[in-house]
Amino acid sequence: MAKLGTVWERATEFAGERAGALAPIALAAFVVPNAASSCLGALAPALPPATRMALAGIILLLSVVTLWGSLAVMALATGEPGTASAARLATRRLGPALLVSIVLGVVAALLAAPLPAILLARGYDVVALAAGQTGNVVIDPQTSSMVALYMLVLLPVGLFLFTRLVLVSPVVLREAVSLGAIRRSWVLTRRHGWRIFGTLLLFVVIAGVAQLAARSVAGSVFALLLGGGDGLTTSFALTAIVTACVQGVVMLLLAAFQAKLYAARIAETVPAA
Repeated sequence: MAKLGTVWERATEFAGERAGALAPIALAAFVVPNAASSCLGALAPALPPATRMALAGIILLLSVVTLWGSLAVMALATGEPGTASAARLATRRLGPALLVSIVLGVVAALLAAPLPAILLARGYDVVALAAGQTGNVVIDPQTSSMVALYMLVLLPVGLFLFTRLVLVSPVVLREAVSLGAIRRSWVLTRRHGWRIFGTLLLFVVIAGVAQLAARSVAGSVFALLLGGGDGLTTSFALTAIVTACVQGVVMLLLAAFQAKLYAARIAETVPAA
């Protein structure tokens, strides 16, 4: 398998060389949806339940736009000549990609289901906790330990599954399959899982630090200049935009890496003529 450092170099070179084509996609599919989702989330607590559900639906639709953007970036990174053809391919494969995402989301929800089950069994109002409506509720040490123990098990399992399924989206895009992409990604990452895991873990840590720094610095500056406050304030909105820009770069690079890794694995598995 090609060195993962080489794959990252190809991804970053692609991002630099095709910046003009990628910028509109990143802005429309990553930056705007992320900023809008943050602002809508800030509005939600002050709204009635029915309106909050409507906002949740809008945020869900914005995540579909983000999925389309990732597919478009992958299309460019795997050989589409221009933005128009990449957008058309991403649009054609959006339905299957969405189906796979839903299935994987259900699996993730099932894996996480014991967490609310533990809280419910211990007498806590999970709905109120999720909505932040319990004030200064303190979870007892025994319940906290049970939740933490399960999280220690769930985290490595989740990271392992993400590593082995990292090529699902490129497979859906390029191989005209839907749920079969899950097995195909598993095959393509076989015997390389730990190397991919280490690379992605490093990327996640760096990306997380960058986003946290952007949110903290921008939030402090805007709060100082414009004032703070709860809910959707001007400083909150501007901070959300700055943070979304950093998130956009992160998502673009991740999609480019997935595409270049897929291309490298395909090149290695296709027999020489």
